[in-house]
Amino acid sequence: MFNALKEAEFSVDRPVSKLLYDSDAMRVVVFGLQAGQEIPPHTAPSRVVLHIVQGNGAFITGHGEEPAYAGAFVITEPNEPHGLKAEEKTVLLAVIAPRP
Repeated sequence: MFNALKEAEFSVDRPVSKLLYDSDAMRVVVFGLQAGQEIPPHTAPSRVVLHIVQGNGAFITGHGEEPAYAGAFVITEPNEPHGLKAEEKTVLLAVIAPRP
């Protein structure tokens, strides 16, 4: 069992990513972001689920920006831009399937 809140790490310099699970079927990554940090929009050849475990901010997707808050998640299609802007200390869980 994993606990994203306990696994998340933070840095004042940049968002911190930590690989929690890796297989051919999927990859699970937890991100720790301080207030004001951003994961710039980027693409992946897989579907990506972005789930806010803690914090607030904005999801950035191919559909623009949408509110991001604890419990909220978005699903992006392959090659759709995705990212996150953190307004406060935030823990983000990303599930990428299949593994790129």
